[in-house]
Amino acid sequence: MSTINLHKPALASRGETVSIVLSKRRLPRPPIVRVAAALDISGSTQPLYDSGVIQETHDRMLGIAMKFDDNGEIDTWTFTEGFDRLPTATPENYGSYITEHVLGNNGIRKWGGTMYAPVMADIVNFFFAPPEWPQAKPKDKRGFFARLFSAPGAAPSPLPAEPASTMPAWVLFVTDGQNTPRDRTDVETLLRDTRKFPIYWSLVGVGDPREFTFLRDLANDFPNAGFLHLESLDIPDQQIYEQLITEEFCDWVRGREQPRA
Repeated sequence: MSTINLHKPALASRGETVSIVLSKRRLPRPPIVRVAAALDISGSTQPLYDSGVIQETHDRMLGIAMKFDDNGEIDTWTFTEGFDRLPTATPENYGSYITEHVLGNNGIRKWGGTMYAPVMADIVNFFFAPPEWPQAKPKDKRGFFARLFSAPGAAPSPLPAEPASTMPAWVLFVTDGQNTPRDRTDVETLLRDTRKFPIYWSLVGVGDPREFTFLRDLANDFPNAGFLHLESLDIPDQQIYEQLITEEFCDWVRGREQPRA
């Protein structure tokens, strides 16, 4: 696992808080799990980015990655109507990732509407696409699901990492608003069609609870999806970790990989 900079004790402290929650869940030595962040960057989220709330949220996710990912890293996406796959976040990015790679990046989509399916499809493709797929389709390297759901004109995404079809992936999916009826249909289709993959979706709705009926329904309908509603992201670390690291998620992840040495 990557060495944490000594000048960033807050990350180490958050990792310890995650350990406390894992002990409560009787999962003190969790299996290795790839951790992903999918962050809504539609127009309504701009105040959350400008105020630093999303940076703080991403930093908290790095605390989770310390205990689950073998390198303490987070594969990160932002999404609006389309999506962007960003550089992998590491402990070295703690406290600065969103400023450097999102707000300071004029090449990514920002402040539009909200669609879930395109980014969800790309996440599945990134973790589980067959290795021969990009070589077989050199003009479009996004994989089947990403090409199926991507917004028209979206630029091809980078090549996926080496596939790890048996290693679980945990997606922390954060949004503050509803998607369109067509997009909801696409999301349901995608989740049904990818049930064979070891991927768990933690669907986090922030703000008005009336916005998230669809996410609640997904969590009820799919065993590899959970829903968490937060009125605000401004809550203590342990509280948010306890709501993310649920008994359901721990039951799902147990036995999927041998614990790390």
